[in-house]
Amino acid sequence: MLNFTVDGIKDFQICERLFDYRHLEKLPEKIYSRDIHTEKFENTIKNIIYFFMFKKQSGVIPSYSAILNRWEKMWFPKDTTSYDIITEQHETVYGNTASLTSKAAASLLLFYEEYSNENLIPIAISEEYYISTKNQSNIKDTFDIIFYKDQTFFVTKILFNYKKSQKDLYNIDFTCFKKGFENRHPDKIDRVKYGYIDILSQNVKFTEYNITEDDIMMFDEWCDKIDSTDIFMSKRGLIPHCKKCPFNDPCSRWKKEK
Repeated sequence: MLNFTVDGIKDFQICERLFDYRHLEKLPEKIYSRDIHTEKFENTIKNIIYFFMFKKQSGVIPSYSAILNRWEKMWFPKDTTSYDIITEQHETVYGNTASLTSKAAASLLLFYEEYSNENLIPIAISEEYYISTKNQSNIKDTFDIIFYKDQTFFVTKILFNYKKSQKDLYNIDFTCFKKGFENRHPDKIDRVKYGYIDILSQNVKFTEYNITEDDIMMFDEWCDKIDSTDIFMSKRGLIPHCKKCPFNDPCSRWKKEK
């Protein structure tokens, strides 16, 4: 019996050895500063949205100014001065702290205008859930938001710059959403929609994501393959991911006998 996440399934699809190093052995890995910057930006945006939804859940709608103030407290270090912001030097391709603040302010304004007066009830906010595979392995994931409106439950994922060409990259995520929600609320499966809010888009409305029977079948097949794998084979030098893999060194020393 294994314990893994939706990201673990995706890593297994890329390389079995990557899955083992990252999700079973949990080896430390190098993370580039630009990736840390991007992850911090997205996580901060998500936390602001969670804050907004928690407030709305309690019957209080925070002002847009309150949202921006919360962003500044979470985004800028406590000892940051205006001089630091002006003179800050980051790779311009990925944006600096100040430019990303402008980007966040614009996106959060669109979100606020769309949802501050929206007649919806937040049901779950950043809530973890678990599902089991046929072989009783545990898969852990998180519902970003579940809200209720017009007698329908909307199971929602927060995305950033979603593109239709990337749809296949999210089949695992939304199939897991479906299984997780149906396990928890079997009496509500005829009143639910699964979808996303693209927070960096000009359209921040809920967009439904179509989950097919093939998606469910493929999800089950991948889980079965993970459960039935005894030796997580290396694909070293055989796939494009190898060029940027953080586990190049241990993989270079890996032997099947081990």
